[in-house]
Amino acid sequence: MGRRRFNDSPISAKKDELAKKEEELRREMEALQRKIEEAPKLAQAEQERQRQERIARASTRRSPFDSPDILQDSRHGEDLFSERPRRPRRAQRRQARMRLIISCLAVLALVAIVIVLAIQMFNHL
Repeated sequence: MGRRRFNDSPISAKKDELAKKEEELRREMEALQRKIEEAPKLAQAEQERQRQERIARASTRRSPFDSPDILQDSRHGEDLFSERPRRPRRAQRRQARMRLIISCLAVLALVAIVIVLAIQMFNHL
């Protein structure tokens, strides 16, 4: 009697699993390779579309009475400066500075009062 072959051994199961993973990775690599090959074509098409938009905008005749949106450079997005925090105006900065000075003076006055009271308390002991 010869040895029986086990088709469902752990080694063959692992081999099948690895083969499936290899096939899946191969399909992923092919898809990514196709994307890499298509990327220059897509970039070229996008550049051409943007160029056509710029030409169309430049060739549009506008009246001086048109809305002021034409003064904005359309190559930049409208949210270009939205990430930057808004800088406070001079009056707001001056007001904040005065609040800081007043707060510091109030804290110093309170500290002086506490020190005077502490000294008087120790003198009466």
